[in-house]
Amino acid sequence: MKYLTPALFLMSSTSAAFCGEVVLGVGADDVLKHTETSATAIVAEYHSAPFFEGRYADYSFAVAAQVDHDGDIFIGTGLSAQWHFKDSPWFIEGSFMPGLYTKGSEGTPLNGNMQFRTLIGLGYELDDTSRVSLALDHKSNARLKSPNPGSETLAIRYRHSF
Repeated sequence: MKYLTPALFLMSSTSAAFCGEVVLGVGADDVLKHTETSATAIVAEYHSAPFFEGRYADYSFAVAAQVDHDGDIFIGTGLSAQWHFKDSPWFIEGSFMPGLYTKGSEGTPLNGNMQFRTLIGLGYELDDTSRVSLALDHKSNARLKSPNPGSETLAIRYRHSF
């Protein structure tokens, strides 16, 4: 208890250091049918405040977790970007994240725990802190092992900045 007050003070006095974005999504895993059925997937991500804000794009560090009802789990970390259309609420999002994958009991066999996730999406800015997007990601072992079947997830995503 004696450390709680200083910790709360430190967190509130440095709130700019904790700025970022939370992304929550729901979609279908294995949409290109490498298996017989698609699985409902839940995605959660955290994107740090941009480390580079350019004229057309912002770049940040990100961490992501995805789980589907087949029991597949992916956890990764890497880079995320948003490209803005001039004077428009539309944007393109992309990311690259190496991570760990665990196949569930009825899951997609990706041949190895080390997987790489790439993502591309199209989004719309609702207001200063809220965005929605439709994104397609691809997970594969980047030919570290053979075969390299890969898996794709299509998700609707809600992004909230703070």
